[in-house]
Amino acid sequence: MERIVRNWPAKILSLAAAFIIFMFHRVAMLEERYFSVPLNIVCDENYIPSGSYPKTVRISLRGRGENIFLIQEGDIEAFVDLTRYQNEGIFRVPVQIRKGGAALYVEPLEVQTEPIEVTIALERRLEKSVEVVPNIKGYPEAGYELVQYTVTPSVVDAVGPEGKLKNLTSVRTEEIDLKDRKEDFVIRIRLDKSDPLIDFPGGDIVEFRGMIREITMLKTFPISGLIYLDLHPDLSVSGGPVAGFLKVQGNQNTLQQLRDEDMRLTVDCSEIREAGVYTLSVKPDVPQGVTVLSYEPDEVVVRIVEGDE
Repeated sequence: MERIVRNWPAKILSLAAAFIIFMFHRVAMLEERYFSVPLNIVCDENYIPSGSYPKTVRISLRGRGENIFLIQEGDIEAFVDLTRYQNEGIFRVPVQIRKGGAALYVEPLEVQTEPIEVTIALERRLEKSVEVVPNIKGYPEAGYELVQYTVTPSVVDAVGPEGKLKNLTSVRTEEIDLKDRKEDFVIRIRLDKSDPLIDFPGGDIVEFRGMIREITMLKTFPISGLIYLDLHPDLSVSGGPVAGFLKVQGNQNTLQQLRDEDMRLTVDCSEIREAGVYTLSVKPDVPQGVTVLSYEPDEVVVRIVEGDE
């Protein structure tokens, strides 16, 4: 015992120095690893964050190299606990971590977060139904138009701070481009989540169904003279040309390509065998794809004479 306690201050200092050297050695042998994880907000069900806050935090792991690289990002959860706050306001709370997976079995392991605290504003939580409005851009191919569309669902539930949702009645989709389309189409499109504080618990994807049709237009063509068909070669029509018009309907591309001479009003003279005055029906003769709405004259009184007049 005398030998043990002899020069005891020096022995205690030696042991302390040895322990310190051992600890420094262990620290020197540790390695570091960094990654980012989402920051989860835990708060009372009646309240919700109403201002901007960090969506991710930087995680620093310190431990033995062969161990810390076994830890996946999903093994570390970062969160702030606001459940004790039962009123609106601005609060500064620490960032906490919860280990899981491989992180539970790694020793030694030092975990730090950056930032270590966050400031979050809480506001009363509101949920309401809002209309989905398609954000349509561009135009179909020339001669075509969007005649009808449907959005499914047409109404979605939105959740967010009361101040942002109280006056909100609709939500737009991301852009739906009609450029060069000439057929019906169906696409799945996301809702515009430009405000990160507003969420859609039922999902943020809707179905847009568009109906594209050729543009139908009306046009009136002047007729400078009637066409007399199948008149006997020894007979002819006496008098000047009879003018008229043709009002037709068709798709835009077809009607724009037609000329006045492509539209005709005809009179069937195949039953006439001798000179005289006749009242004959007038019939339109138009290209395929064109619908005749009206025309004049619908009948004509003609004087047929012998010979070429």
